[in-house]
Amino acid sequence: MPAKKTKKAKKAKTSRPRKPSPQDRPACGLCGNTKNLTRTECCGNWICDDEHEYALFSYARNSCYRNHDRFTLCAAHYHEGHEGRWQDCADCREMCETEMYVWLGTNEYNFEVLENPPAYEPTRCDGCGRVIVLSEGGYSQSSEGRFCGECTAKRHGGKLPDFRRLQQQPDPQEPPAPEDAERPPLRLVSDEDEPEGPATLEELVREVPPAYRDRYREIVRLTDAFCDEHLDDEYKQFSRELAVEVCQTDSPALKGKPESWAAGVVYALGRVNFLDDPSQTPHMKSAEVAKGFGISTGTMQAKARTIMESLDLVPLEPAWTLPSRLEDNPMVWMVLVNGVAMDIRTAPREVQVAAYEQGVIPYIPADRPK
Repeated sequence: MPAKKTKKAKKAKTSRPRKPSPQDRPACGLCGNTKNLTRTECCGNWICDDEHEYALFSYARNSCYRNHDRFTLCAAHYHEGHEGRWQDCADCREMCETEMYVWLGTNEYNFEVLENPPAYEPTRCDGCGRVIVLSEGGYSQSSEGRFCGECTAKRHGGKLPDFRRLQQQPDPQEPPAPEDAERPPLRLVSDEDEPEGPATLEELVREVPPAYRDRYREIVRLTDAFCDEHLDDEYKQFSRELAVEVCQTDSPALKGKPESWAAGVVYALGRVNFLDDPSQTPHMKSAEVAKGFGISTGTMQAKARTIMESLDLVPLEPAWTLPSRLEDNPMVWMVLVNGVAMDIRTAPREVQVAAYEQGVIPYIPADRPK
């Protein structure tokens, strides 16, 4: 005679899995949203997958993903390839001023905040002594110090602006140019500027020392294939040209796998041109670039860091900005007005006209159609 089933056994047989409660669902750790989520690359936390909502150069703070990725030590630690925890990282500590270090580690875009942040004296205007909050902007900076907006206006009020391009400052070791010396106009890349077209592969090969040419061809073969499949002809050509700079005498490019250097070239260009910004086409995240070359993200970032440091590459570097994006590059339009850095596109039209007449900018932005 079979054993009689107990109520406990019956209950175990007929019970169903518990329906997940709202508390079990993943949510953005910054705003609490539960829809359209992804994980951060740096710390693996759930966050809104909303970077595509940010308009490039708008300076809006409407994207949880971008806010964490651009304005936290956590993300900076990851992108720079530092070792260990960001909270204990000496390289992160030395990367910026104490005020900005504390803000990047404690602002509302962090999942974890910096414990026991170091104390610092507030930054003050070198003109009136008013406190300047570095994370909020609204100040100017020159060789004479930092100045609030009011002091900046007073210092230059009523003077005819004297313009200089930031990226073409004279070498301090060289004698200054005469006051009446003609300044060459800032040139935007266009088909009219370069009627012969970009350099061919064989022309670029001749710019590489013989001992590095085989490695150069290996790197370019990989970057060409990757750009053909995932990016575009601009990235393909610029990758070839950047590889020329990488494969020069005394370069470490002969060491290691060509895949790692090829990935480093593309990733470095991507850092300059914000390849990871989904508002652009094409766009890719760093992990996708590394996967495309069959190497780890850390290896790729290490090679890219070597390339960027050796060539002084920074995001928005005009010389390595893709031709189609050069006109939208704010660094092209950043000029010194009586020694104060500013974006000339935000200036009144009469100031833009003065800059244009001095040959500093290629046209008057206020006169261009929106």
